[in-house]
Amino acid sequence: MRDLLFALAMLALIPLAFVRPFNAYMLWGWTSAMIPTGFLFGFMASARVNFIFAGITLLLVVLRRVDWSQYRFNWAVVLYLVFLLHATVSWLTGYAGNDNNFKYFDLLMKGLVFSMLMPMFVQTRMHFHAILLVVVFGLGLHGVIEGLKTVVSGGSHNMFGPAGSMLYDRNHLSTALAMVLPIAYYLYLHSVHRFARWGFLSVFVLIVLAIMGGGSRGGFVALAVVAFWLILTSRHRWRTLFIVLAMGLLLSQFVPDSVVARLETIGEAKEDDSFMGRVHAWKISSALALEHPFFGGGFHAVQVQYVWDHFKTAPSLLDFLNLPEPEFVRAKAAHSVYFEVMGDLGFLGLFLYLLIFSLPLLNRFSVKRMATRLGPDYVWARDLGDMLMLAVMAYLVGGASVSVAYLEMAYFMVMLMAVLQVHLRQRLNEHEREQARLARAAPNRGVA
Repeated sequence: MRDLLFALAMLALIPLAFVRPFNAYMLWGWTSAMIPTGFLFGFMASARVNFIFAGITLLLVVLRRVDWSQYRFNWAVVLYLVFLLHATVSWLTGYAGNDNNFKYFDLLMKGLVFSMLMPMFVQTRMHFHAILLVVVFGLGLHGVIEGLKTVVSGGSHNMFGPAGSMLYDRNHLSTALAMVLPIAYYLYLHSVHRFARWGFLSVFVLIVLAIMGGGSRGGFVALAVVAFWLILTSRHRWRTLFIVLAMGLLLSQFVPDSVVARLETIGEAKEDDSFMGRVHAWKISSALALEHPFFGGGFHAVQVQYVWDHFKTAPSLLDFLNLPEPEFVRAKAAHSVYFEVMGDLGFLGLFLYLLIFSLPLLNRFSVKRMATRLGPDYVWARDLGDMLMLAVMAYLVGGASVSVAYLEMAYFMVMLMAVLQVHLRQRLNEHEREQARLARAAPNRGVA
């Protein structure tokens, strides 16, 4: 029955997508963020609904149902094009026998293509808020569901993401959900209706509970970064401090001892077999990059057994640690976005990756400055710049211990910051031209 209802809903949405390209683009983003087929177990579980809405969007773009003259290149589009070209070469030259090579290249490509089309569809405040709603009602919905399960189970629920996706692992899902928190908080601050504000605040609280209940150490660190930065930068500092303290008190009473014990191992890394296994994976990833510094070994090459065996004794960047030979012989994932990209795409790919995700942290100051010059009507843009920067920061911190370098949502956030920057620059130029016109007209009115 669930599959049938979902199929009927999709059939109803397809005509809506054809009516207006913006609808198709939002549905593409929503199906990417939510992965709705992960909730299904029948004939629709393998349906490629995301591919359908992506195809409709691209078809409407090719048929020029959208105004191409409105497209504005920005720094993120240029970097994404270069990064995609580099990733394509890495994919083509990667090690043979790697089933993950095309899988993750395809995932990255789809996320970059969606993001590079964003300047064509997101041009007004309403558009910005629409895509933020896509994020919250897409990826954020998983946090709401898992948070409710955590409450009902008293904290004993074992969190999992959509089946068959990168986010199935609780550590990956926790890092992704940490990115949604600033977006939910922004919508809480800027929703007009009281019930909407309380709704988004409830989403925020449930996502926090989901992350804590999941027991992910990386997710906990990302959550701590979000809490600290919200208090530090929020215009509503006392309100934010109250919410954070209330959440801390709630968690201290609610989170079970098993989760607390797991989080306490953050300070016992050397005695943690799981952590030391990750260090060995980092060592092998860096050894792979040293042998292939420009294009790496291909996507997730470190998980190919013969590649792992070849590089486990090769020179690496972590030789100074004098690590003992690992007891395990099975290939492992990189367990870090930085070492993941290093091994997959080489040092050149890592440089591009770091450049992409460092610029939003810097451009936040440009966004804040322009929004301030435009006046009170653009406070929303200033706050959005802060929250987008915080979402990227949560991803970079949480991703230090998980393999989510090709998470589509992360690239959405970076592009949204770049589009916001262009939007504000255009509004500021229009404002300055209007001020100049008024200044030129003022003497003439005086003479008359």
